[in-house]
Amino acid sequence: MSLIHVLEWRAAVTPDQVAFSDDRGAELTYAGLAAAAGRAAAGYAASGVSPGDVVPIVARNQAAWVTALFGLVRAGALPAAVNWRLAAPEVGALLELLRPAAVVVDEPCAPLVAGAGVPVLRLDGELPDGPMPGRPVERLRGPEPCLLLHTSGTTGRAKLVPVTHQQLIGAVTFMKLEVPEAVPGARHLSALPLFHIAGLANLAYALFTGGHLHVLGGFSPAGFVDELAARRIQLTQLVPTLIRAVTEEVRGRAAAPDLSALAEVVYGASPIDPGLLATAVETLGCRFRQNYACTETGPLPVTTLSPRDHDPALGRLATAGRPSLGWELRLGESGEIQVRGAAPFPGYWDDPEATRQVMTADGFYRTGDIGVVDADGYVTIVDRLKDMIVTGGENVHPAEVEAVLSAHPAVRETAVIGVPHEKWGETVHAVVVLTADGKAGPDELITWTRERLAGFKCPTGVTFAAELPRNATGKVLKTTLREGHWAGRGRRVS
Repeated sequence: MSLIHVLEWRAAVTPDQVAFSDDRGAELTYAGLAAAAGRAAAGYAASGVSPGDVVPIVARNQAAWVTALFGLVRAGALPAAVNWRLAAPEVGALLELLRPAAVVVDEPCAPLVAGAGVPVLRLDGELPDGPMPGRPVERLRGPEPCLLLHTSGTTGRAKLVPVTHQQLIGAVTFMKLEVPEAVPGARHLSALPLFHIAGLANLAYALFTGGHLHVLGGFSPAGFVDELAARRIQLTQLVPTLIRAVTEEVRGRAAAPDLSALAEVVYGASPIDPGLLATAVETLGCRFRQNYACTETGPLPVTTLSPRDHDPALGRLATAGRPSLGWELRLGESGEIQVRGAAPFPGYWDDPEATRQVMTADGFYRTGDIGVVDADGYVTIVDRLKDMIVTGGENVHPAEVEAVLSAHPAVRETAVIGVPHEKWGETVHAVVVLTADGKAGPDELITWTRERLAGFKCPTGVTFAAELPRNATGKVLKTTLREGHWAGRGRRVS
């Protein structure tokens, strides 16, 4: 049971059903996608890609991305979905960790891999002709990884997270049981990047259930709402930032768009204001479902706040719902949420020490989130053991930003925190202590980081302090730094 088995089955039972389309005008039926994946597998093999090779994909959302994914898996390779929003030095460091046999890129992303020292295969170019490689049986089993995602550790060092065939199929099983519209021919829309676990889950939900996924290469509120109406979209997945934008777009139009076909919006990945959520439910007039998960736990949500729990009168909009199918959840030391599932986290790729640090002896994954569970089993996430910032659905680890800021000659020390932001949920903020003779303003320091980090990781604000608050052991008290910003707002992860 693998991605390839599912695709081949779909191509046999629903060959003429449209599987995938993009805003570049490409459209593939299930039979067409299977055939294109086969040609890609042969081309990659003829290009020197062998079973077991790691091959990153650095490209924006498009039909060719999906073809490349299935083609690499069919060839026995292990694709890695890379965040194309990263700066070139960050992509270079990631490639060093991946040790790839080749890298697949589209034209806009080609500069990110220039000088990588590995063969570059163009997503939008012709692959050489060659025979179909033998079926890589050992790699097409449920527990085997089908692709790698990446995250950043608290030290800023990237970690590679395998996603198994079993995890994807388990997530789709949950979707199929919960969502009555998840049937062949259902119309899905996504603007989430395919390198993100949420975007990947959206792809799996649609294709495995025989739906038609239309994917956008970028997001604009007006364009997204127009697509919802024109394509009579039934199912979509958003992060809270986009929910706010879509809600404001709909409410701001003189003539209300026809969203009568929209059945359900799935959301998660970052903090959301319960007030915004209530407004969105009222405005869009469809079911809402919150899924709480992370890259390590894969596409099967750990907890779900079901549509029926989105009634504001129930008072559950600030919770993350109850554990989903196949998950055990418990609270460990300091209230840390720990989970164990039927499709478990297989451990960081080639990093047993990092794996050991996040796994308990009895097989629970330590999420790093602090939560409480009420008498009815609803989980509320109240803080993070790690100081990770989630801004617009993207994870930012403060230590990485702090390391860049500390390299500025005028900076003695700094602490980076997340502060509330109306549009992005959270935004990055730096508290800086300058050297005795240091002179630097906020704009200079922000520019310094923008030259060295992806834009979403850079501070949007800087304040200066004579010293940072510390406890008796010298640890910076980031809770103290956050207090003034978050007072009266609450802080949680959705």
